Amino acid sequence: MSVALHRSLSKSAVTVLPALNSPPLYGNAARIAIVFVLLSAASASLGLAQAVKKPRAAAAKPFSFEDPQEFFQQFFGAAAEEDLSEIEKVPVSGREEQQVGSRGVDAYLAELRRQKIKVVSRGKDVQYLQQLIGQVRPHMKNHLRYRVIRVYIAESDKSDARSFPGGVLIFFRGMLDFVGSEAALVGVIGHELSHLDHGHQLYDTKRMKLAQDSFRGANGFSPEQFFKSGRLLMRSFMRPFRPEEEAEADLDGVRWSYELGYDPREMAKVFLRMHERDRDERNVPAFFRTHPYHIDRYRAAIDEFEKLQKERPRETLYVGKLNLKRRIPRSKREFAE
Repeated sequence: MSVALHRSLSKSAVTVLPALNSPPLYGNAARIAIVFVLLSAASASLGLAQAVKKPRAAAAKPFSFEDPQEFFQQFFGAAAEEDLSEIEKVPVSGREEQQVGSRGVDAYLAELRRQKIKVVSRGKDVQYLQQLIGQVRPHMKNHLRYRVIRVYIAESDKSDARSFPGGVLIFFRGMLDFVGSEAALVGVIGHELSHLDHGHQLYDTKRMKLAQDSFRGANGFSPEQFFKSGRLLMRSFMRPFRPEEEAEADLDGVRWSYELGYDPREMAKVFLRMHERDRDERNVPAFFRTHPYHIDRYRAAIDEFEKLQKERPRETLYVGKLNLKRRIPRSKREFAE
């Protein structure tokens, strides 16, 4: 690598990487664009350098612009499991996670305020959710890392719920109205806690740390390590959204609710209603999807329920429609069903 190119890449990294240190403040598209520019420039430079030494190869297969997934796979190469596992190995301390989560929560709450959506952190509904979370949290493998789970309710009819690194859950009022039963709500809570348990929201943070480490090695900047990490990161950015994480969280929601004696089919019904509501969802290319298709989530939840029933049969499973309606958790009172 020439001295000029080395200096150019180092200067680019110094400029770009500090911005990437706060991923929650940037949208997925912005983060992808930033890293894409940096790494593509690096890869292109490496390609030019190699071209001087090697004869031009035969013409490659033309890029497919009609299928985004195919285009990214052709451009970056397939994201191998070992690549993903390398990123997963990048450590994120509890303090770092709290910082990442705090920035993400602050930015999201600011966006809700901009939309004039009121957010509350007290009241009967918050207390009800906290009680249900208290039942589910012990089922997390990393429950000791999340001793305190903070809860907010956004006063909006949107049927959504989100979790943030460090242990923050934001439920929309519409989700409480949409689920229909305490069993379904426990499944949704399990889904959100599963994201925390597996560190799903830390994936971008790990990618950014890996990129930074390419420039901040113990022995200084290493061009070889830079390009190695760059190729790995580009393959991982081939899929900016990871529906498999949502599927994993769905299955945890099913299992944990079943272990608590709730009927996971109530959670499955939520996916079915979402499918009926959003029938045009299959028009969205797979590359741009953040979640599996709702009908596929429904089928996966039912399949997991049937598997659990065979392994550990339960004659009765609780639904809790009145519990949800009255905001009284089953742990306090069971209603006849």
